[in-house]
Amino acid sequence: MAFAARLGALTEELVAAVVPNADQLDEGSLKVLRDETLHTLRLQTSLRTNQFEVQRHLEGLEERFRVQNREGLADALRERLDALDKLSYKHTPEVLHLLLELSDQPAQKTRLEDLGLLRQPAHGPQPDLKWEDIAREDDWASDRDLFQKVDFRNDSSDEELLDDRSDVSPRSEETSLSSIEAQYRRRATDLIVDSQDEESVLEKVRLSHSWRHQAAPNARNEGSSISELQAVREALFMLRGLRNDLFNSHYTASDSLQLDHVSPRLLQGLFAEFTAAGQSLHVLRHFARKDQRIPLLQVFRDTIEKRLRDCDTYLSHVESSLIDIQEDTVISLLRVLEDFKPQLQPLAALSRVVQQLGGDENAQPFRYLELLFESAGMAQLESNDQVYSFLGTMFFECFQVYLRPIRRWMHDGELLEDDKTFFISGVQSQFPLSQVWQDQFTLRKTPGGLLHVPKFLQPSVDRIFITGKSVVILKLLGKHNAQEQQMVEPSMDFQALAASDLGCFTPFPELFAVAFERWMQSKHSSASGTLRHVLFESCGLWSTLSNIQRIYLMADGAFSDVFAHALFTNLDLLNPRWHDRFLLTQAFQDAFGTAVDIHHVTVSAIEQADQDISKARVSVRSCLPAVKVVYRMPWSLRIIVSEESMSYYQAVFTLLLQNRRALYILRGQLIKTDGIAQLDNGQAAYYSLRARLLWFCSSLQTYYFNLVIEPLVTQLKDNLQKAPDIDSMLEIHSTFAKRLRDAVCLGSKLDPIRECMLDIMDVALRLEYTRHAEAERKVSAALASTSADPSTDRGTKYMNMSEEEDETFLPEQDLSVVEATGASYDETLAEMRVQFDRHLRFICGGLRGVARASGDLAAVQWDTLAEMLETGLAGARDHPW
Repeated sequence: MAFAARLGALTEELVAAVVPNADQLDEGSLKVLRDETLHTLRLQTSLRTNQFEVQRHLEGLEERFRVQNREGLADALRERLDALDKLSYKHTPEVLHLLLELSDQPAQKTRLEDLGLLRQPAHGPQPDLKWEDIAREDDWASDRDLFQKVDFRNDSSDEELLDDRSDVSPRSEETSLSSIEAQYRRRATDLIVDSQDEESVLEKVRLSHSWRHQAAPNARNEGSSISELQAVREALFMLRGLRNDLFNSHYTASDSLQLDHVSPRLLQGLFAEFTAAGQSLHVLRHFARKDQRIPLLQVFRDTIEKRLRDCDTYLSHVESSLIDIQEDTVISLLRVLEDFKPQLQPLAALSRVVQQLGGDENAQPFRYLELLFESAGMAQLESNDQVYSFLGTMFFECFQVYLRPIRRWMHDGELLEDDKTFFISGVQSQFPLSQVWQDQFTLRKTPGGLLHVPKFLQPSVDRIFITGKSVVILKLLGKHNAQEQQMVEPSMDFQALAASDLGCFTPFPELFAVAFERWMQSKHSSASGTLRHVLFESCGLWSTLSNIQRIYLMADGAFSDVFAHALFTNLDLLNPRWHDRFLLTQAFQDAFGTAVDIHHVTVSAIEQADQDISKARVSVRSCLPAVKVVYRMPWSLRIIVSEESMSYYQAVFTLLLQNRRALYILRGQLIKTDGIAQLDNGQAAYYSLRARLLWFCSSLQTYYFNLVIEPLVTQLKDNLQKAPDIDSMLEIHSTFAKRLRDAVCLGSKLDPIRECMLDIMDVALRLEYTRHAEAERKVSAALASTSADPSTDRGTKYMNMSEEEDETFLPEQDLSVVEATGASYDETLAEMRVQFDRHLRFICGGLRGVARASGDLAAVQWDTLAEMLETGLAGARDHPW
């Protein structure tokens, strides 16, 4: 709150200072300006100043000082820049940029002695001591003999000393300190050095540099000797990237030069090593001069420049030791090369990385991170600790920039605009809230279909993606608190990791994986855990899944039977409004009113099937698939329960409803008989077929509820409880829905088998309606015979229509649903039995075959179902009827 108040006060001062005539504006306008400015300042999270560009300008300024022979000023600037690098201040680039903008011809107007004014005196300012003050204090003006001339000739004597007071001119009396200073001031003529052999000295200098003409590219190849000091100087110039006369533009030494004490073959081999070193450094210097606009490549260039600067500093120390020799020194090319190898070896490895990066024209900006990662791992395997430390340190320095969008995504759920290097992209179009998780953000891929991410980060991409999306959903739910979820971020520093116990003998890829896992866990666990808690507790995920199981999976049979019986009654009564959405919803609410929240459920028939309602009495394929149940849930839960899963639930609901329809028909019609012994063949065939159909439908119901739905639902609850994040929960539920669909034979592989099951259910419906038709025929025949012969026994084996069922159950005008094929009642029953056996045999064989050929998890359940249904085939062989 203190920071917010301070920021608000500073914003008001800024608006008052910048806006013209601010005192004349009304309070409303000023408030709008202050709010917009404060909003902009709060959302500004990145620096506007390019720190690498500021660094480049400062180095250019240092180079300008040296070119203009202001070495002291350049050294002072470098000393202060090095000291500034050790300080940690986030606004340093802005301050330096401001100073650069305020500078005005610093090379010409800057005085080195002014730097002393910046230092505080140790004991306070001391008064300046002047000759005038000394003269005034010692009273030089009254001592006229002080400035008299003294004759120091050898032949002088005390007697010859005369009093020269009378000879002192009036001008001598006026002698002052300024005239004395002017008399003894040095002049340009005092610096003239007399030389008797100017021509010989100049000729020696010319002869010492004559080899440069021999090394020129257009000169004839005539042997010329140079000193080893000259060769060392030219080699050092070449290594620093400066012009020299010994090595050409390709860093190849001239063949016309040689050392007197070294054989040409040995000298060429030595020069070849210098050439290789120069070429390696040239690759780095050439890359460092390129202009980079992508931050990821800017930091890579900056790290290369820093290493090259360290190399140049070392070469400067070598030059200094050869110029200002403080002890006995042997000047040797071989020694210079051997001393330089520890500096050269890491740079040569880095040069190979830059060469590989330049060889790939279509390389991604993060490609150099992969190359550094691989090169550091190879150096560790080769036990080259120096190169390993060099490349590892450089990798982690560059990786810090790549971490910035990852940190922002995982912590705030935000993406940088126009960031093409990050592997997550956002879709600009608007989506429903329930689709934000799956459709709003995507993983960027290359044209070849690979992830647009460094190889060493691919195992962690999914968790990074999930964490950011979790933060986005928490923000939409209003449950995101960045301060509470922020944890201490582990260090991603190579030196600290390598010095720890973990980094002693751990391979570099594993060391990075462990370090990044710790860093990512600090971001992932808090966001994902918070979202899981919100979904379970605040959004009611458990209660929603329970309601779905009661509605679609008919987990509570009593409530499902009430709704199903109401629906089946309307179909049997040929109610033309059976598909009315309000009537269906009212029937559902009456059935499930105490079990679920009925205000979230709507039942409708998506097809207006008035002309098919008669067929619904003899086939489960008619009308029942049109019944759709819509359960409305919060958008946050629809992330877990996807539209695809809901379609699977609806398909299972339809299948269970069809099976209940067959059981309803078979169990709903009661038959009264005088005794088992009095049954004729038709009645025996009917009872036998009805019993087998009841067994088949009951076996399917037992399989659906006891062997499929209940175990899968129990497993679903356990897995959801253990799920670490939302993607895992979504995957678990999707897998559950697919396994449920496959286990109840709704998959595409089992379409023929499922059709045979529906055919058997249709046989159950046809059986009952055929029996009703036969009973109607016998009643009609009995009534006709009774009217002809009153004494005829009117007893019958079946109940009267008035006793057995409602007269509207099968009206006379609907007897046409039972196809008139000309076959008798017994023949029709025999045909139905043959159909039942054929379909059952196909189902059992098909389930066995698919279970053996398929590797699905439901194969075991299919085999179990086949074993259950094969019991019916064995019973049919033992009892023909």
